[in-house]
Amino acid sequence: MRKYLYIASLFTIIIFLFSGCKKRQKDEIIDPATSAFDIYVAGREGNIAKYWKNGTSVNLGSGSGSSDARAMVISGSDVHLVGYEINASGKYIAKYWKNGTATSLTDGTKDAFANDIFIQGNDIYIAGQEIASGTSTYQAKYWKNGIPLTLTENIQQAIASGIVVSGNDVYVIGERRNLDWLNPITCYWKNGQLFDLSDRTRTAVDQAITISGSDVYMAWSETYNSSGQSQTRYSKNAETPILINDGTPDIRGNSIAVSGNDVYIAGFGASSLNSAITAKYWKNGTPVILSNGPESAFGQSIAISGTDVYVAGYRDGNSNVQSNVAQYWKNGTVVSLTNGSQSALLNKIIVVKK
Repeated sequence: MRKYLYIASLFTIIIFLFSGCKKRQKDEIIDPATSAFDIYVAGREGNIAKYWKNGTSVNLGSGSGSSDARAMVISGSDVHLVGYEINASGKYIAKYWKNGTATSLTDGTKDAFANDIFIQGNDIYIAGQEIASGTSTYQAKYWKNGIPLTLTENIQQAIASGIVVSGNDVYVIGERRNLDWLNPITCYWKNGQLFDLSDRTRTAVDQAITISGSDVYMAWSETYNSSGQSQTRYSKNAETPILINDGTPDIRGNSIAVSGNDVYIAGFGASSLNSAITAKYWKNGTPVILSNGPESAFGQSIAISGTDVYVAGYRDGNSNVQSNVAQYWKNGTVVSLTNGSQSALLNKIIVVKK
């Protein structure tokens, strides 16, 4: 399953279950000097948050506690990232980094996470969640220029997974669970008003959001049976959702991008060849296979530049490489950023014309 930190006490916790892989093929070597594009990716290596620009890494975490970079925005020459870092007391602090300089969004007395970032003009919007005072309940929230706005009361567990701004409207996608429910459902907030995208017959696991012009696109995945297999849907402007059906029983999309009239979703699913999990992306619902085992591989983020499709993620280790390897695929060809000496993964990819 996707290695996303599912916060303790939130729904059924899964802390970064790593996996990812592609049948080993020769990695592409990219010379940044000859490329017309800068390729930025964010994630972690050895439990330290970092980002890479054209293959060169920049550490973000202080090293005193585990950290992760969950999302990123490039604005002019500035690199903005969000994620978390664990402090000396073992608490998760929601973090924002600008050009490598860290700002804490929370005070470190309660667990909190920053999951996504969006910049409009001079305003910086960050989506995440924090435990409510005196409880074990996570409240979905977003920060505008460092000022928090809470989206849920402490009578339900909630996560804010993604955020975009269209004009004066702030859209946040996430999930929520009333305390007497077993499973979370997918939802979004528009200017703080709650709208549900699913019901309790399915269990929310992943959400993503993006904007193209004035159109807001949302994607979400949910388990739908007792085997834990997933389905993925996407919607434009909250219209009737489109179910991805590529003939396989397990589809888990977790990132969405739009280019013209084409909708791309990255993720992973079952392989028809072996038991390995397969990294994939779907273009208008049609799958493109990125890996074929024998190890598992996971797509975490997708970016489109002209006719080129970039998917960032990671692959599992094997008998030669013991730890997960952070990598991205450019038009299906693997570019590895780590050597497997430490577990690593990528959560976000952005391609910028020089």
